[in-house]
Amino acid sequence: MKTKLSGQLDFYFRKAGLPLRRIARQAGIPHQTLFNWLRGTQPRWYPALPNDFQRLGAALGLADDEIKLLLRLAGCISVRSLSFESQEAPMENSFCIPKGWFVTGDAPDKYEMGLDPAVTHENRPCVTIKALPEPTAFAGLAQTFKANVYRGKRLRFSAAVRSVDVDNCAALFMRVGGANGKSLAFDNMLHRQINGTNDWAHHAIVLDVAEDAEDIIFGFFLSLNGQVWITDVSLDAVDRDVPTTDVQAEIAPYLPVNLGFDE
Repeated sequence: MKTKLSGQLDFYFRKAGLPLRRIARQAGIPHQTLFNWLRGTQPRWYPALPNDFQRLGAALGLADDEIKLLLRLAGCISVRSLSFESQEAPMENSFCIPKGWFVTGDAPDKYEMGLDPAVTHENRPCVTIKALPEPTAFAGLAQTFKANVYRGKRLRFSAAVRSVDVDNCAALFMRVGGANGKSLAFDNMLHRQINGTNDWAHHAIVLDVAEDAEDIIFGFFLSLNGQVWITDVSLDAVDRDVPTTDVQAEIAPYLPVNLGFDE
C-alpha cells in the first residue's frame, strides 16, 4: 500500500529519471532500502535517518523545501514544528522549535517540545519536552552536522538538564556515523539515564570521532510521562585523559575473553 512518503518519492524518482541503483549508490543508501520505501514501507527511526534523506535529496537534485517535505513525511520533522525562520506566531499551548534543531523519535505526536518562554536558567533560554496524556515510545530534539572539523578528536557534548516527574527516562544522546550509515560511536546515557524530579545538573557524553567519520548527531529525548528542560548546550574537543562514554565500546571489548569457558 502506497504511503504519502512512497508517493512523493515515486514522483521525485520519476522526475530525476535516474536508475534506482544509481540513486542508491550516490545517496549511500542500500538499494533494497530505497526499494522498500518506494513500495510503501515507512522508515523506522534510527539516528542516521535524517542524514540519509538529506543525501537522498541531494542525489535526486531536490531543493531545500523538497528535502524538508521528505524529512517530514519520513517522520524526521514533526508537523508541529515551527522554526524561527518563520515569522508565524506559535499556536496557543505549543512551543517553537529553535532554528537548527529537528524533532525526532518514534512518537513525536505524543509530546510537546520546543523553547519554553516561561523558563530560563542563569539567564539562558531553555528547550523542553513535555509528555502529552498517554504518551508512548519516545521523542526528542536533535541536530546533525558533518564530522570534518572533529575528525581524530575526542568530542564532549554537555548540557544542563532539569526534570519533573519523569517515570521512565530522559537522556542526552550522541552518535558518530561513518559510511553507509555505520555507527562508529554512540552513547544515550544507557547506565545513567535521568528519571524522577531533579533540579538543574550538568550531564555529558564523550565520544571519539574517527578519521573516517562522516557525520555527528546529538540531542536529547524523553520517554513516557514527565517533562524535561535543557540549556547551556556545548560541544567541545577535549583531551584524551577525559574518558569516553561510548556504549558501543562496552558492548565490543578490545580483546576476546573467557576462551577456556572458566566463567
